[in-house]
Amino acid sequence: MRKPILAATIVAAAAGLAVPAVAHAAPSANTDVTFVVAGQGGDLSITAGPLGTIVPNVAGTAATGALPPVSVSDNRNGSPRAWTTTASSTDFVSDDQTIPKSAVTYTANAVVGKVGGGTLASTGAQTLDGPKAVVNRSGLTWPLEVATWSPSLNVAYPGGASIGTYSGTITVSVA
Repeated sequence: MRKPILAATIVAAAAGLAVPAVAHAAPSANTDVTFVVAGQGGDLSITAGPLGTIVPNVAGTAATGALPPVSVSDNRNGSPRAWTTTASSTDFVSDDQTIPKSAVTYTANAVVGKVGGGTLASTGAQTLDGPKAVVNRSGLTWPLEVATWSPSLNVAYPGGASIGTYSGTITVSVA
């Protein structure tokens, strides 16, 4: 008689294995994650010297000379980045005469500072009868770059210009 009980126990054990188990949620844990996007998150800025002096040439037809260096700092996020520097001029005036801004030529010389990728270049001599692009930067991939150049200025004036001191303002901007 013991055999039927043993057989019933084996059948019951086999039946228990065939019954699906109740699903329980797997244990879990949370991890908070933070990260910083590469780059400084800064801005695009420009600096130029506050005062420049140029001198008349021997022929008495123009005043020329070097202006203080100009620097553009690009500390923005993103890659690649680009910017353009623009120069503009006011008329040059004395006590009794005006030399129009159309007689003013700006040249960005010796442009240096390219760190990563793309191009950095002067656009050459530009007559400032209106705002003109003077330095272009494209394809910048480095997080911080400072580009610098030495501008020169030429103000042509007509023969017979009044003797005196002429003053004007050169404005450089970057966008």
